Amino acid sequence: MDQNSIQSGQTSDTSSEGNDSNTTPEPENSEDQDSTDEQSILEACDELKDFFNNRLVESLLKATRHSLDTMRRRFFSSGRRGGGSHFDEGVGGWNDSRVPFFVADITLCIPNVVMQPGLDDIQQALNKATQRTLDISKGVYQWGQDREEQNPNTGNSRHMNVTEIDVGALLKAPPVGKKNFYKSIAENKDVTKYVMMMSSAISTLKADVLESLQRYSDYSFLWEKDRQEAVTEFISTDPILSEYKAKVAMFTKLEDNIDDIQASEVVGPIELFTEKLKLALRVEIKAWKLLFGKELNNNFRIKMDEVLSFVDDYSKRLARPIRDLQDVRESMGALADIRNNQIHLDMSLGPIEESYAILNDFEVTVPKEENDRVDSLRYSFQKLMRSANHVQDELVRVQPGFKSELLTSVETFHKDAADFAENYDVDGPMCEGISPNEANDRLQVFQSQFDELYNKYGIYSAGEQLFGLPVTDYPTLMKIKKELGLLQKLYGLYSSVMSVINGYYDILWTEVDIEKINTELNDLQNRCRRLPKALKDWQAFIELKKKIDDFSESCPLLELMANKAMKDRHWERIAKLTGHTFDLDSENFMLRDIMKAPLLKYKEDIEDVCISAVKEKDIEAKLSQVVNDWNGRTLSFANFKTRGELLLKGGETAEIITFLEDSLMVLSSLLSNRYNAPFKKTIQEWVAKLSNTTDILENWLVVQNLWVYLEAVFVGGDIAKQLPQVNKT
Repeated sequence: MDQNSIQSGQTSDTSSEGNDSNTTPEPENSEDQDSTDEQSILEACDELKDFFNNRLVESLLKATRHSLDTMRRRFFSSGRRGGGSHFDEGVGGWNDSRVPFFVADITLCIPNVVMQPGLDDIQQALNKATQRTLDISKGVYQWGQDREEQNPNTGNSRHMNVTEIDVGALLKAPPVGKKNFYKSIAENKDVTKYVMMMSSAISTLKADVLESLQRYSDYSFLWEKDRQEAVTEFISTDPILSEYKAKVAMFTKLEDNIDDIQASEVVGPIELFTEKLKLALRVEIKAWKLLFGKELNNNFRIKMDEVLSFVDDYSKRLARPIRDLQDVRESMGALADIRNNQIHLDMSLGPIEESYAILNDFEVTVPKEENDRVDSLRYSFQKLMRSANHVQDELVRVQPGFKSELLTSVETFHKDAADFAENYDVDGPMCEGISPNEANDRLQVFQSQFDELYNKYGIYSAGEQLFGLPVTDYPTLMKIKKELGLLQKLYGLYSSVMSVINGYYDILWTEVDIEKINTELNDLQNRCRRLPKALKDWQAFIELKKKIDDFSESCPLLELMANKAMKDRHWERIAKLTGHTFDLDSENFMLRDIMKAPLLKYKEDIEDVCISAVKEKDIEAKLSQVVNDWNGRTLSFANFKTRGELLLKGGETAEIITFLEDSLMVLSSLLSNRYNAPFKKTIQEWVAKLSNTTDILENWLVVQNLWVYLEAVFVGGDIAKQLPQVNKT
């Protein structure tokens, strides 16, 4: 109620009182006058209370609108992306007096670049601030209520400083039964408009925020690509050092670009700080650099190890003193190898040293001892080259003395080579009429002698080259070398075959694995076929091939003989065929005992015995099945009236007769099999038994049916009287 209404009400009340006083015939007394004055004072107090109550509502409403409007103007007038104020690290402070309404970080949350807190979180904070502004009116009570229960702090607020006001107490809802101004404020049209505006304020920023975050998608390859796959693909191209440098330059440029990213940017009322994003990008780049760096390190460490190994090996070879022509030969060989590899090694030093310098750019930690090896790499190579020059000078110095010694040694060697060739022709492994075993023994002796001679030949030939002398040829020695090479192939295979096959003989018969033997023999046959054609006319080759072929041909027989169907009677038949006794009951019965018999001579007959064993086993199994089926078969009987179980059951008996016929068919087929000799008598007996059983059962059923049909005739009527004794039975 406003002030005018209060005043008009008061006036009307006064007028009515005046009218009443005029019509009252009684005179006024002092008590009535006091009552009237008191009533007027109360009404004036109520009017004053209503006035200030309305002013309080207006003040709260104005303060609330002002606060919400300030939030609105602060939110919507903070600028857009790329404008407004922000914190600048270069300046060292804010470059504008206006501070952003909200602060957030741009971070990497693989696989996306996001802001934290997110827009939804900021909208919730904004909604919460708006609601808190409205909740202030909950702590302001309406006038005219008992104020004794008010918070003592708020009750004495007139004596408190503004900074001392307990805002939390103002936000609390009043006690039950106390009225406040929250509803009047919250339902105000202007306030409602502000609340609705702030509740959807963040949605206007989504497009700008997404655009701002999208600008960092250029770095997405850092986390989207699989680092290990990318590095493996790079290594597969066998990159040179410059390609690794290009990788370093690329990552360095990326790091510079990251450093150039502004510390923050303003999007509307939100300032987005990029420090966390920049840190995450640097971490991703470091991981890439470290992986490439490790591969670079592994690649050039191997090359460094190869160089150091070469330097160390040839340094030791050059350090040996030169005492004879063998030492001269080795020194010359070492010098030749060093000359051939000098350019390659020298060109490798620079890239290796440079690669380890690049590792610092890749931020790869290299062990100290590995760095020391890199530092000493060039020095070690130069030291090797100085040693090579020194040995070269030493060879020139000792040349005259060794030259005369060489000439004497060559003359002696020429005579030794001639004597060896003569002995080889007379007593060598190629002599006719000797057995392969003796030829193999001779081969080993002459091979040893030849190796010694050929070693001297190599030393003397190198010496002749060293001193510029004509290199002496030894055609007979070269011919013997070729023959010995062929003989080694032949007799090497011969020894292997004899060893393998003799090993088969020592296998227990119960442990023979024919499949394994066949596999090994096939391998030996293939090696035999691959021998040079020139060897195939030699006696050793013929004997070797025959040994393999005979054993291979015996394998199918052995496989048949190893079948579990073989019984003593079958072994007796084989023994009778071959004239060889087989002691199968012996614990030490081996394959050797089988192979002593002339198996291949009676191959077809033995195969027939083994096949008959398999067939007989099949016949025995079928016969046993028939016997087992009928040994446990029983007949089923049914009751006949009150006389007990007298009648064969028709259905079960018919099944038995059918089964009898099936068994007789099986026995008939076994009886006609030509391999049934051991079981023929038993088969005939069971054919007779089952045939008789079939006849008996069929006749039994005929008699039984006839009796059941005629039994009533004999029991009742005149026939029963005439045959009383039969009727009783």
